[in-house]
Amino acid sequence: MKALLICRSRSDAEPFTLALRLRWQDLTTLFAHDGDVATQLVEREKPDLVVLCGEVPSLSLEAAIGGVRRVSDVPIIVMMEGNHEMEVIKAIELGADDFINLPCNPMILMARAAALLRRVGRGRREEPRAPLRRGPLVIDPVNYEAMLRGRPLSLTPTEFRLLLLLARNQQLTLPQVVIQRELWSGRAAARDTLKKYIQRLRRKLGDDARDPEWITTVHGVGYRFSAPASGAPTSAPSS
Repeated sequence: MKALLICRSRSDAEPFTLALRLRWQDLTTLFAHDGDVATQLVEREKPDLVVLCGEVPSLSLEAAIGGVRRVSDVPIIVMMEGNHEMEVIKAIELGADDFINLPCNPMILMARAAALLRRVGRGRREEPRAPLRRGPLVIDPVNYEAMLRGRPLSLTPTEFRLLLLLARNQQLTLPQVVIQRELWSGRAAARDTLKKYIQRLRRKLGDDARDPEWITTVHGVGYRFSAPASGAPTSAPSS
């Protein structure tokens, strides 16, 4: 996955870069602060997505979108302050695919980008198929199997998918809304369901919510996965 962010500075784009990386861990980010550089990067690097992050000095909406559209049909998301209908209409007519009003939660960009790329068939990456090793835990995404210190874990399909999602994002705090979207298509009722599945996973991993080794609750945000060293003792998991 490769994204070009057109912005005043890298620091302005950082929150949005982090949000995109939550969805695409292999994300390569490109930056441009003027139209010529943006056009050159689109031609040379062929990104999967272009995001215009707010107003850029000396770069009009026409120049930003028009420069990209002259060389590529890559999906474009425009993010601008204010809620002016004419700006939205103008951006879409110039060739943008979506418009997001600033300020906004960066997670909105991630969700919109994923939906846009899904519609146009871009950004589909092959999930890693090799077994995933996290300390004494081995997860096999092909056979839907997980082994802890050589012992198989008895997991339901949903428990396995949750464990795999958390493990693939080790040391990143995954917001609850992200997990809910991945596992239950973001259904509102999934919040309580997620808590129950986290409890089940902890029990099967022999984890203690008060002093976790595997799954840490980040209150008000979500969950973070880590792994003890291979030789570190933990309670025997229940099946």
